[in-house]
Amino acid sequence: MRKILALLLVVAMVGTMAGGCAKKEEAQTPAETQTEIAQETEAQAESTEADTEDNEEITIVYTNDIHSYVYNTVTDKDNNVTPAFRLSNIAAMVNDMRADGKNVILVDDGDQVQGSAYGAYDNGKSIIDIMNATGYQVSSVGNHDFDYDMNTFNALCEQSDFPHIACNFRSILTDELVLPSTYIIEAGGKKIAFVGICTPDTINSSRPRFFEDEDGNLIYSFDGSANTEDLYKSVQTAVDSVRDEADYVIALGHTGVDLKEKSMKIDSVSVIENTTGIDAYIDGHSHTTIIGEKVANKDGKEITLTQTGAYLAACGVMTIGTDGTISTELISGYDGVDSKVAELEEKLNTALMTDLGAKIAELNTTLYVNNPENENQRLIRAKEMNNGDFVADAIYWYFNDYMDQECDIAIQNGGGVRAQIKNGDISALDLKNICPFENQVCMAKVKGQDILDCLEMGASMIGIWDDEWNAPAENGGFMHVAGLQYKIDTDLKSSVKCDDAGNFVSVDGDYKVSDVKVYNRETGEYEPLDLNETYTVAGINYLLKDCGNGLSMFKNSELVIDFAGQDSQTLVEYSKAFKKEGEYPVIKTENSPLAELPNYMINYENPYGAGRIVEK
Repeated sequence: MRKILALLLVVAMVGTMAGGCAKKEEAQTPAETQTEIAQETEAQAESTEADTEDNEEITIVYTNDIHSYVYNTVTDKDNNVTPAFRLSNIAAMVNDMRADGKNVILVDDGDQVQGSAYGAYDNGKSIIDIMNATGYQVSSVGNHDFDYDMNTFNALCEQSDFPHIACNFRSILTDELVLPSTYIIEAGGKKIAFVGICTPDTINSSRPRFFEDEDGNLIYSFDGSANTEDLYKSVQTAVDSVRDEADYVIALGHTGVDLKEKSMKIDSVSVIENTTGIDAYIDGHSHTTIIGEKVANKDGKEITLTQTGAYLAACGVMTIGTDGTISTELISGYDGVDSKVAELEEKLNTALMTDLGAKIAELNTTLYVNNPENENQRLIRAKEMNNGDFVADAIYWYFNDYMDQECDIAIQNGGGVRAQIKNGDISALDLKNICPFENQVCMAKVKGQDILDCLEMGASMIGIWDDEWNAPAENGGFMHVAGLQYKIDTDLKSSVKCDDAGNFVSVDGDYKVSDVKVYNRETGEYEPLDLNETYTVAGINYLLKDCGNGLSMFKNSELVIDFAGQDSQTLVEYSKAFKKEGEYPVIKTENSPLAELPNYMINYENPYGAGRIVEK
């Protein structure tokens, strides 16, 4: 298995996000129309069964973690830009397969509408339009499909021509499942049942407030977040409900195989090992390439596990043979193009380019997410990188200089820095690609002790080597900083304690993080963090307001400024503030307005940053 880390070159833009919490009565409304869609789509699937019923071979084409990358392009050595693998290619491939007499089912495994500017443009509506035109028949739900808020999630489910299924997404108010847990499609004279599974870590890894009522009380839950056995039980219950009726049961499990999920035993392998009755497991969430591996279930039967990677780098083709054997392959390209889907892709891209495609600056150095010495290693979640410094600096500068506030520190989680940008001309679209989540920046008063705990939480995986990916273990909450520097002891085991939902509780031993120093803009010196002092900390609302990544230490912090602007817009304004060399600002260290601050640590030319975070 190998994690897909290199992002295809894409363009991005800023969109309009529905701000604030959903109304209480609306947020509690389940996506009830999904049951109706499932029934209607099932009837359609049965009535349009392939003409060649005697051919019992069944093909399942699958995708996962599209993350709204619907206009992928590739640039050759001569800088010629051509289309890369897109949904228009998959639609054509499926149509051609069916024309050849194959019984084909098209499914997705979640994280569809968020992750690039194409999703952020209209909160995923255009992505669902494209998926509808592509002909998807059923989908599970990914944690990031909730990132625009619960009302938007429900609206997107209603817009979909295909049902979304989840066996462990539950309303706390009614103790009922929000969505159908299973969905059956008939093909080749056989019934194939799909079981949807969400990662139990969804609330923590999306936005916690979207799952709460107006009083801050959780009104949704995911079985397995508090007790791992609840996840296995919910999956088993769903499987048992269709096992006698279906010829094959396929799990659409957005659970992944990352180290974090493994440590919590909520990964796809653990689900297989603790259940029976699943014939194959189509996985997502961890952005892993798994062509087809065998994992023994609770009864010792070997189950096929597969995942395509992410960002439409590939799609999967699962074949259920006439003898019942299951084989899988991954396909990374197809020459055919479906004209109707391609028209929707072009329409969305044109809208993006028209709105925010103009050049605003020149970038003098590549801003990295991956290791420049090993492109298969994503380091932004494990190590200081110049891209993380750039984003944190933009927030720091935005509050101090653009808004004329007194901001001591800015923080940015590595999981929120999504794309690296090559040197050359850049637009607002490019900067939106770095921060596509539609987060608002805000500022809060935070105790020094809480700052230390935040850094410690983010550093909990530092020093651990992930043998499976041949890379440092990742943590989306790893903290990039501005106006701050700190050290991490890589040999010391983390003693961070969290509750069942993954929220910070305490540090029960020695801190991995030490020598934390805050930049004093008046003296130009870095001074030791005072644990009893209160500091003004700027960052995205996901961290400081919504306590994302388990940062519960911020729950009682006083919010000074809320909704100060979108995170990507801070990058735009910061970029425009660099000194011009000719007509446009040139983004390099010496041109940054922050370079004027004496002794301020800044070095964008170094892929690994300015040395604000030192491993010892």
